[in-house]
Amino acid sequence: MKRVSLFLAALLLALPFACRSEGETLPVHFVVEGRKTPVVKAEVVTSNQARQLGLMYRRDLPQDRGMLFVFPGEQPRSFWMKNTYIELDIIYISKDRKVVSVSKRARPLTTTKRHSEGPAKYVLEVGGGLADEWGLKPGAEFVSDEAIPEASD
Repeated sequence: MKRVSLFLAALLLALPFACRSEGETLPVHFVVEGRKTPVVKAEVVTSNQARQLGLMYRRDLPQDRGMLFVFPGEQPRSFWMKNTYIELDIIYISKDRKVVSVSKRARPLTTTKRHSEGPAKYVLEVGGGLADEWGLKPGAEFVSDEAIPEASD
């Protein structure tokens, strides 16, 4: 009985670390021509299941929030807006944390694929129009002062 209790206690202590990356938020921003953009609190998704769900079914997204998709490797990416009710800017980012391309003001509830213009390891979704407001363009630096978790699959 004591062994079972110890095992359960150890499991409960380890659980937050095992699940830490999914749903965690990280403060991120860009540097565009030497100028820092506003910080976005990005919800981090690292599993295939969470990446597939993304921001679907959500009805609002505060201006200082976003979702950071972390993939296991770098390759050309494409996103669509099926079951997504919020207009989004989709920012494709290389493993070297440089903006590859931006799909601006992606129209909600569409199945049009929006392709990256090069390989990407990360994708950040933010409210539609922010990329223009920030002057975001390919080559801008993506910054996170905290470590970005690795993809879990």
